[in-house]
Order: sequence, then structure tokens, then C-alpha cells
Amino acid sequence: MLEYIRLQMKLARSGGRGARKGSTALTWVFGIIVVCVVLALLYVLSLVLHGELSAFSARELSALFFTVIELGLAVMAVSQQMKRLYRPKDIQITARFPLSPFRLYLANLILVYINLAIVGAILTVPVMAVFCAGTGSFVWQTVFGLLLAALAAPLMPFAVSTIVAVPVMYLLTLLENRNVIRMAIFIVFLAGFFVLYNYVLSMLTEYFLHSGVGQETVSVWDGLIRALNSPFNVAAYCGNLLFFENFWAGLGIVLGVFAVLTAAGLLLSRPVYVRVHRKALETGGSVFRRRSRVDGYGPAAAMLRHGFKEILRTRAYAYFYLGIAIATPVMVFFCNRLVTEAGQAQIGSGVNFGASVLVLTVFMAMISAFSAASLSMEGKTFYITKLVPLSYRKQLLIKSLLNLCVSAGALLISCTVLGVMRFLTPGQTCFLAGAELLCAAGFVLNGVNINLINPNLKVKADGETDEINITLMMILGIFIGAVLGAAAIILPFLLEEAAVWLILLAAAAVYFGVNACVFAFTAKKRYNRIEI
Repeated sequence: MLEYIRLQMKLARSGGRGARKGSTALTWVFGIIVVCVVLALLYVLSLVLHGELSAFSARELSALFFTVIELGLAVMAVSQQMKRLYRPKDIQITARFPLSPFRLYLANLILVYINLAIVGAILTVPVMAVFCAGTGSFVWQTVFGLLLAALAAPLMPFAVSTIVAVPVMYLLTLLENRNVIRMAIFIVFLAGFFVLYNYVLSMLTEYFLHSGVGQETVSVWDGLIRALNSPFNVAAYCGNLLFFENFWAGLGIVLGVFAVLTAAGLLLSRPVYVRVHRKALETGGSVFRRRSRVDGYGPAAAMLRHGFKEILRTRAYAYFYLGIAIATPVMVFFCNRLVTEAGQAQIGSGVNFGASVLVLTVFMAMISAFSAASLSMEGKTFYITKLVPLSYRKQLLIKSLLNLCVSAGALLISCTVLGVMRFLTPGQTCFLAGAELLCAAGFVLNGVNINLINPNLKVKADGETDEINITLMMILGIFIGAVLGAAAIILPFLLEEAAVWLILLAAAAVYFGVNACVFAFTAKKRYNRIEI
């Protein structure tokens, strides 16, 4: 059993060695930037909470941070158990190992806990160190408290996951081929998370603009902190270990609840594990029962239909491509409300238009960034695209049209929201829709051009492409959005509104025109050079 655990850990460590150095370096840089921004926001949040909720001690305030960490670890633990216990991809190999089903079950559980402990330490130590610094409670004992909290953090999520993973597994089985329902659930959670994130930013904005937080906001946070410090919230007891307050009581409760829930989870999940594995070995994998027909469609229409279905059946693209597109109007509304409120307090109502340009350009870039994987999605079946009765340029235009239709739909709804909520005048709304449509078309063609330079047809084990191109397009889109947004905010102070519109429209048209020319003159030649 120990040899099996060592083998799995070795495979996990060597899993990313085949990745390209450029992709790895860019991922690390992007990850470090995101972590720094998040930690900075958490520091400011802890500073604000400590100042506005002075009636609570640092230990009581820490319940909020520990609860969020525990929830995140619990989601990861359930996901890991689903992957290793109930839906392993190497079951045909591991079933031949000289291990009994019980030993294999224990070994996989230990692997889940090891991964959870590593991630728990990576999350807990920096987050709670920043929290202690923000609340002014960082002393030399805090170093030992951080280590104890990091060790205790994965206990409860792991215990809960051993029970929760079983019903989640059955629920996912029912939704196996119902991608529309699964994507709808994802969109609801995505929009909910963004609303919560926006609420926190609104509180921080209110604090810095008005040197304090409104009484209603303080009341909400006061009630939340009191609820999280309930005796029934085991995550709050991690604060006892961090600050050495009622240390033994906190340690006893954490270990006791962990032992009880883990024992109950083992009794529940072990027979289910054996039955699921036996069924997986005896039967084939699930397949789509609905037959996909292309009869009666022309070559272009059939390819367009095929591309849309390919997106729906590739989870990474269905969730983070269509999901972001559908959730964009919600995100645009809250971002505009937050940015315009903060901007109006400092600059005036003229900031509305610039904020709208910034937000919509960034989200158009995020949606269109997936055009940088138009060819990569074909993977090992790319050779089929050289056999279909359509020219290479027309195939790429169809893929681009599909992406642009998704972007245009999100743009139309977003502009309607901006107009109805009176963030912009009717004239500004119409102009913004046209300019952003040009930007979206430019982003799509730019992504296709990048993908032609770097096709990256190698696929991962789970069948989904590993794309550095998407990351590049997102970074480029954020940069362009920042430049256009800054210009839309600053230029109205220097020029007439009509001149500002003309400059922004010209910039969008030039960006689209350059990428269209590059596509027209180089696409066929680059496509011919691609080989598997």
C-alpha cells in the first residue's frame, strides 16, 4: 500500500514535466500576480473589519477567514475523492495491483488527505498571516499558531468530504450527460460568487471614500461575525489554535468532530466504493444516447453546428467560455455600479462611460480569448479538417463566427442592461455596442492568428487542451481594456464627446483591421504548415 502511495505521488510530481517552459513561466507569473492582489485585498479587508467591528477580538474575526478556507478545502476534498475513489481513470490498471479493495480504498483516501494538507498549508499560512498583520495581532507566538492552524485546517474538510462525496457522486451520475443543467448550476454559482465579491469591494470602496462604513453595512457584518462564532461552526475553533485562546478546548473539539465524522464517512463510503468499482470494471463507460445528426445541413452549417456541440461537450470550454458569456451581463452590472459610484465621488458622472468601456472590453476579451484554442480543440483529429469540403480560410471563419456570435450575444444583453439602468445615455450605449463589437471581432481574429502560429495540438490525458494561447489573449485583452478605459475616462476632460467617440472607434477599427489583414494574408499559408 505504501508503495502504491509513493508511485501515485511520483506520477503527480512528474505530471507537468512535459509542459513547455514558456507556458509554465507565464502561468507562474500570472499566478503570482493574482496571489499578490488577493492577499492585498484580504489585508485591506482585515484592516477595515478590525477598525469598524472593534467590539470583536482578532480571534472572533478570524472565524470569517477560517470558514472560507474550510469551505474551499471541503470543495477540493470532495473533488479529489470523486477523482480518485469513484471515477478513477486508471481503474483498469489499479484493479490488477496486488492490493485488496480495502487497502486500495485506504491508500486513495490517504492520497486525498496528503494533497489536501499541502493545499491547506499553502492557503492557511499566507492568508492568516496577512489577517494577523491587518488586525495588529501578529506576535512571535503567531508563527507557531500558524503552523498549528495549517495542520488543523484540512481535518474538518476531509471528514466532511468522506460523507458528502457519496451523494455528490450519485447526483453527478444523474447529470452525467445533461451538460446544459450542469452549466446552468455553474453559472448560478459564478454569478453568486461575483455578487459576493462585488459586495466586499463595495464595502472597501465606501470605507476609503467616506472614511468609514455605513451603519447598515456594519450591522450586516456584525451579524455575520456573530453567526460564524456560533459553537456549531467548527471552523471557528481553528482560531483558538492560532491565537492560543482556550487552546485545549479548541483542539479537542476539532479532533473529536474529525474522528466522529471520519468514522461515519468510512462506514458509509467503503461499501459504495467497492460497488462502484465493481460496476465500472464490469460495464463500459457512459455514452450519449441522443444521436447527433448532420443530415440536411450544408458543409458550413454542419461545421458550425459541430463546433458548438464540441464546446458544450468539452467541460473546460463549456463552463469558462459559455458560462462567462452568459454571466457577463451580471458582472457588467455590478462592476459598473461599483466603479461608477467610486468614480463619481472623485471625478464626476463622466466616469460612467469610461468605466463601461473598461469593463466591457475586458469581458469581451475574456470571452473571445477562447478563439485562441479554435484549432487546438481539434487535437489528434486535426487531420480531418484537411479532408472536409471547405477551404481552410472558410473553416477558420466559421470558427471565428461561432465565437463572435457568443460575444455579440453577451454584448447585446450587457448594453441593454447599461441603457436600462441608465449607466449611459442612449447615444453612448449605441456607440459602445458598435465599438465593442469591432473590438470583439478583433479579439477573435487575434486569437485565431495566435493559434495558427502555435497550434498546440497535443492534448492532456483528460482530453482537454492545455492552452497558453488563451492566457496570452486574456492578458492582452486586459491591457487593451485598461488603455481604452483610461482614454475614455481622461479624454472627455480634454476633447468634445464626439471627438472622444471618434478616437475610440478609430482605435477599435484599426485593431480589427490589422488582425483582419494578418488573417487574410497569412491564414492559409500557416494552416498548410500545420502537421500532427
